[in-house]
Amino acid sequence: MDTTKPPQAASADVAIRRFRLSDLGRVLEIERSSFAEQSYDRSTFLYYAARGYAGFFVAEHRGEVAGYILTRRTGIFARPRRGGITSVAVGQAYRRRGVGRQLAAAAIDFLRRWGARQVDLEVSVTNEPAIALYEGLGFRRKHPLPSYYGEAQDGMRMSLDLVQT
Repeated sequence: MDTTKPPQAASADVAIRRFRLSDLGRVLEIERSSFAEQSYDRSTFLYYAARGYAGFFVAEHRGEVAGYILTRRTGIFARPRRGGITSVAVGQAYRRRGVGRQLAAAAIDFLRRWGARQVDLEVSVTNEPAIALYEGLGFRRKHPLPSYYGEAQDGMRMSLDLVQT
């Protein structure tokens, strides 16, 4: 099974492709505008880029990076394999246009082709648009994560069973 190929884009307007080092500046801009003081730094993205088995994809619209997604894989040498979405962010001008859904669908496809049986993610309990997006993709709420994003900033674990979807 070849999981090195990038997932197919869901729309002619936005292409989903693997991250390139030349994308880093724009990815960092999107990260900072999306997560402010909780932003990942440059080294985190370079770490994901260097991990050949990790899925690091960007959405590109007319030559501009519109968003990105980071995935993780666990159980690489064991079963059952599990995947996860570590981070996803979309530039302000591209929000509410389906870019986040395309990125998440591409990540799920990447993890499914790799052999993951389940995909997990963490999301802020106050991020209602993201929760609605994930539920629309089949994710289920699993359990709360008290103070996951800092003091009094709770998170929630969500999970998608790929065996039944």
